[in-house]
Amino acid sequence: MKTNLIMLGALASALAMTTSCTRTEATAAVSSIAKDQQTSFPGGSKITPADLTATPAALPAAPPAYNYDPYKPNITHAEYARFAWRQFIYFNSPAQKNGTDAAGKTPVMRGFIDPDRNFAASGAVDFHQSGKTADSNFSSNQLLWETFAHRSELFPAGSAPKGDLASLDPEYVFQEGVKVASTDARFNNLDENTQIGQNQIFFPKNGNTPSANPQDDHIILFQAKVSPVEYDYVKSIYNADKPPTSLELPPNGTNQGESVEVKSAWREMTPELIASGRYHTAEALYYYKENGKTQARVATFGLVGVHILRKMENYPTFVYTTFEQVDSLTTPGQQDTGLYVINLYDQLQYDASVAPGTRPTAILNSGTSRTAVALPLAGAIDAAHGYDVVPGSFDLPRGFSGPVRVQNPPVATFDVSTVNAEVQQAMAQTPAFKDSVWRYYRLVGLQVLPTNEDSSITPSKPDPLTQDYYLANIVIESSQPGIQLFKGGVKDPHPGKQDFTLEAKRGLASIRNVKGLPPKSDQLVMGGCMGCHGNAQYPRDKDTGLGPSIFSFLINKDTMTGQGFSADVRNEDPSELRKKRLEYLAY
Repeated sequence: MKTNLIMLGALASALAMTTSCTRTEATAAVSSIAKDQQTSFPGGSKITPADLTATPAALPAAPPAYNYDPYKPNITHAEYARFAWRQFIYFNSPAQKNGTDAAGKTPVMRGFIDPDRNFAASGAVDFHQSGKTADSNFSSNQLLWETFAHRSELFPAGSAPKGDLASLDPEYVFQEGVKVASTDARFNNLDENTQIGQNQIFFPKNGNTPSANPQDDHIILFQAKVSPVEYDYVKSIYNADKPPTSLELPPNGTNQGESVEVKSAWREMTPELIASGRYHTAEALYYYKENGKTQARVATFGLVGVHILRKMENYPTFVYTTFEQVDSLTTPGQQDTGLYVINLYDQLQYDASVAPGTRPTAILNSGTSRTAVALPLAGAIDAAHGYDVVPGSFDLPRGFSGPVRVQNPPVATFDVSTVNAEVQQAMAQTPAFKDSVWRYYRLVGLQVLPTNEDSSITPSKPDPLTQDYYLANIVIESSQPGIQLFKGGVKDPHPGKQDFTLEAKRGLASIRNVKGLPPKSDQLVMGGCMGCHGNAQYPRDKDTGLGPSIFSFLINKDTMTGQGFSADVRNEDPSELRKKRLEYLAY
């Protein structure tokens, strides 16, 4: 849906763009922090060239506890943004090599940063390829997070997680007997072909117009990985015959390690894109069905989006930070890429929090202004209900909808934009980053603690925590209002039927029974990544379907009882795609 955007305040020139129906009013920026309110937070200090070239990069320590004072917050959004960038620098530094060069054997110490190389080294255009040899199917040049445990290693179908992750040779075991031996594996294993079962996302292969059959275009595929701490914790409690009746990912009362999950999005690459030097590229597995059998294939993909989720002391709901490659909506020449989604549903309904016949509103707090964005009407996924549907004739399965152009609502905050510019300046001052691919990645935003949305664009005082309330990554959460401008929850209201309806439960309080939060946090209706992950609950009550939030969609009754995951194939049959909705939306 397209409309004019009226922007007041400091971000007007930076954020004005075509998007959903909006109106904006300027707000006073959060009060500067008095000296006696300041908290020591080294991770929030200004990013300098020294941070970019530190060898090795240091993982920033957990932020101090937040004081929940909207007038004098002890930590600013800019400080959290610098913390997010320091995490990105650390996790995207090279993993430590172990000297092994043999087929099927890991050439790195998984989960260990290389003490002799830095973030600048991993930004080389040929970083991955230069680590390849004729003797091994793996590159010895891996980003640190790429060596984390893939979800199919955390929960291999039919068996328990095994071994010491640091020396574990990657192999992947899925449902239906699909297995990738270590001699055929790669560290990047793109086994998800939808955005949590709601849609598929594509770049047109010809210009910016979708092909008649979207499956002919360039798809974005996904993977999820967990850190050694989370891997070891799950391994310690896993019992398929008698799954635990409760769990708490570290840090917890007995384990002070930190759980980290990384969700990444990768686009199919053309030779021209690979040669552009604007992407971190790597060989990756993807899956294809031939003669009824799922087989793994290998191709070079480009990283276009990455979520980093980290659970820390004083931040029990995880801290969510997300980064994008900058060319997903417009090319370097400022041409529209035509990025679009195909929804796996053709009807949208809202819960009782939205009055029938009205368009719900999302309130976006940039830190200097607040913007009201009107969302689509309930009903069919078409232009009449407020979707930017590409006109034309397309070969879509029954119950699917689109193509719908991906939009970028004005969610950017002043502080995040300022810190991104700070990092770009530091890179410009550092010769080692002259040709680095990392120059083309930016922080989208971050969430640290749950809160309610601002009630309007003119409350007496905006809560600093509502900055990035609607956190989303343009290539990981792309469809409104299912997972972009999301709050509360989403559900398939009739999982046993074939009515292809998505219900947006915008009044749902999804942050449940979390230790360490202020009183009444269970009543908060959170948005964005954190609000979505609050719906990951374990164990679920058999009558209500509800349980305590654990914030990991990887852990559920099925995975904890040995069922593992399926490997999504590139040429998925529509009937199988429809089932993907139920992996996330039936609870």
